[in-house]
Amino acid sequence: MNRKISLGIAISLIAIGCAITFVLTWTTSLNIYNNKISSSEKLEGVYQKLQEMDVTVRNNYTDASRIDDEALQTAVINGYVSGIGDKYAVYMPAQAYYELQQTSSGVVNGAGFEAEADGSGYLRITNVYKGGSAEANGVVVGDVITEIDGRSLLAMGENDGLERIAGDIGTKLTLRLVRNGEELTVNLIRQQIDISSVSDEMLSDNIGYIRITSFNAKTSEQFSNSLNSLNADGAKALIIDLRQNSGGVISALKPMLNRILPAAVVATAEYAGGVTKTLIETDSEEYTDIPIAVLVDGGTASAAELFAVALREVHNALLIGTQTYGKAVMQSTYEFPDGSALSLTTATIIPYKSKQSYDGVGLKPDYLTELPSGASIEYLPHETDSQLQKAIEILSPQANPQQ
Repeated sequence: MNRKISLGIAISLIAIGCAITFVLTWTTSLNIYNNKISSSEKLEGVYQKLQEMDVTVRNNYTDASRIDDEALQTAVINGYVSGIGDKYAVYMPAQAYYELQQTSSGVVNGAGFEAEADGSGYLRITNVYKGGSAEANGVVVGDVITEIDGRSLLAMGENDGLERIAGDIGTKLTLRLVRNGEELTVNLIRQQIDISSVSDEMLSDNIGYIRITSFNAKTSEQFSNSLNSLNADGAKALIIDLRQNSGGVISALKPMLNRILPAAVVATAEYAGGVTKTLIETDSEEYTDIPIAVLVDGGTASAAELFAVALREVHNALLIGTQTYGKAVMQSTYEFPDGSALSLTTATIIPYKSKQSYDGVGLKPDYLTELPSGASIEYLPHETDSQLQKAIEILSPQANPQQ
């Protein structure tokens, strides 16, 4: 039986509902406001503490005149970044961020090498680019820079030294190096260098081999060229070497996977608040069905792991080597007006098929194979590369069924 209520009661009920809604909204807003005020007050306390410490140091420290304000500011910022608990978060001063942008684009401007402070006051060469002036003049990884353009690193400081290495294309750079106790001087020219991140060759038994050292904006084009070359040479199986590949830009993966995989969702990304978005979805109608083995190790991380898991889950590729690093989180970079930037973890990567995150765990290879004791893939001949030989052993019968 239907019952009617009076207009007055209806208005009263509506008023009560509005009042409850107002109270709940007001309470929530007040809590948010109080939290913000609390956080603001805490930050003000931190700023006050830093100011007090700075005054104390400058009035009492015996070497206060040597304080580098820029280095001090960077250290304070790095302390904050370290304190948030994100092990992949990093603050990049303007020059460091500029260099990262260059590397990600696949092009670097410079004398053909990278260096970093080694704690001694000098700089140590950590990477030498193929085709650059440094390589042409015999600079090798491990060389220690003691002078730049005739000035001692100890006099100018490591940060100033890193800035002086950069310069306009076509300008000269003179380095004094120490290698195994011997000193040598090299004269370099700053130039634009395309980063070569992909190499290939045909192995025996109709097996093609591609090594990818990093993922940048030019990697997909280089990978496509390698595939075309190996296909033209009659490759019936493929080994993709991702060992010691620490990753790079994820945007390079889709065009590369489009050359191999059918149309499929490869991975999703889970952001703050539970928001899930498709991260990689292949859409090519032209893909390969040849057997593939992927070489991995503890240095295989980030985008390289995602590439490997995509090939395994969608193409049934076999992983050979040792457990990968285990980085399945994604960072976003936020640039500031002064040219510096903050890279911050903003999403977790989930393989679409297995739905299993490998972050902090890594990918377990299908064939666990160790390298010879003390061996490095950089200087290991194919004949004694046990992981490569295992891949050849597995793929040879499939590449040569008549045998």
